[in-house]
Amino acid sequence: DRALEIDCNCTHVITSRAQTYQLMGLYDQALKDFDRAIELEPENTQVIISRAQTYQLMGLYDQALQDFDRALELDPVNEKAIVSRAETCQLIKDYDQALKNFDRALELDPVNEKAIVSRAYTYWMMNSYQQALTEFDRAIEINSNNDKAFAGRGHTYRMMNCYTEALLDFDRAIEINPNDDWTLVGRGDTYCRMKRYTQALKDLNRAIELNSKQHYEWKLASRGYAHLMVKHYHEAVADINLAIELNTDNDWYLYLRALAYQALNEQKKARADLSVAIKIVKKRYEQDTQDWPNTFKVALYYLAAQYYPTVESLYRYALANGASLEQIREAIHNLDDFLTLFPDRQQAKSMHELLLSGLNRCLTGTPISCKEQSDREREMINQVSTV
Repeated sequence: DRALEIDCNCTHVITSRAQTYQLMGLYDQALKDFDRAIELEPENTQVIISRAQTYQLMGLYDQALQDFDRALELDPVNEKAIVSRAETCQLIKDYDQALKNFDRALELDPVNEKAIVSRAYTYWMMNSYQQALTEFDRAIEINSNNDKAFAGRGHTYRMMNCYTEALLDFDRAIEINPNDDWTLVGRGDTYCRMKRYTQALKDLNRAIELNSKQHYEWKLASRGYAHLMVKHYHEAVADINLAIELNTDNDWYLYLRALAYQALNEQKKARADLSVAIKIVKKRYEQDTQDWPNTFKVALYYLAAQYYPTVESLYRYALANGASLEQIREAIHNLDDFLTLFPDRQQAKSMHELLLSGLNRCLTGTPISCKEQSDREREMINQVSTV
C-alpha cells in the first residue's frame, strides 16, 4: 500500500499485493489488483496465469481456462500455464483434456514432478489405479521426499484394498509432512477398513485439530464412520450432522446417519435419511444403469431400508454385467460393516454370500452370465426408478 502511494502504476507491486490477497483467501481484492496489472501490461504472461489461478481457487473454471488459454497464446511452451490448465480440467472432470495437457508439459520437461503427480491423481480420479501407481512410482523415483506422491500412492492402494501397502506410504508421507490433513484422513480411513478403530480415531482427531477448511466434511464424516463402527452412536450422529450441514446432498453421509439412527432405535429419522439417500442414487441410476458403485449403493440402501424385493436383483445385475473386482470388494466391505452393526439381518448375510461367490467367480475367470437372471429379476431391475 505504501509503495503504491509512491508509484500507483508499478505493476510489480500491484501484482505482489494481488498475490498476497490470494494467499489470504481474499480473492475479490486479488482480482481487482490482477485486473489493474493486466491493464498496465496486457501481455504479462505471469500475471495472467496468476489471475487464472485465482479464478480456479474461486471455482470460476471457465474464466480460469480463458486466462490460461490467453497465456498460452502469448507463450505456448509455458509449463506453469500448461500444468495449471490441466489441473483446472481435472477439477471440472474433463479428464481427457487434463491428460493431454499433462502429457504436453511432460514432453517439455520429462521430470516435472508436479505434472507427474497431478497426472497420477487424474488417473486415480478415473479409477485407473494401475496407471496411477505407475505415475506415483515415477514421481518417487525422481524425488524420494515427495510427500504428495507417497500420499497419492497410499490413497491408490487404499482404493485397491491393499491396506498394508497403503499404510507404509501414508507413514512415509506423514514422516515427511506431519501436518497434511488429507494424508492423516487417508491413513485414518485405512485403519478403519482394517478395523483398527483406536488408531483411526487418533489420526482423524489430529486431522480435525489442524483446523484446515480443506477436506473438512470428509474429516468429519470419516470420524463419524469410525465412531459408528465402535458403536459410539451419539458421537457418530454429531459428526455426520456437521458433515451433512456442509454437503446436504451426500447420499453416503445420509446412509451412515441412518445406520446410527437405526442402532439408536430412532426409526422415523432413519427412514427419512434413507428415503433421501435412495432418491439421490436412484436419480443417478436412471441416468446410468451401469455406474456399478452407484448400483451397489442402490442395493445397499434398499437393504438398510428393509425393502428387499429388488436388492438381490440389483446385486446380481452388477455382478453379471461388468462390475470390477475393486467395486465388488467395496460392496462386500460395505456389507461387512452393515453386518458388524446388525449381525442378525439375514438378508444382508445372504447378499454377502452372493457377492463373495461373485468375487470368486471373477477371480477364477468364470463368466457370470446375464442369462442366469430370471425374466422377473430383469423386469425388477428395469423398474427400479418407480420403486
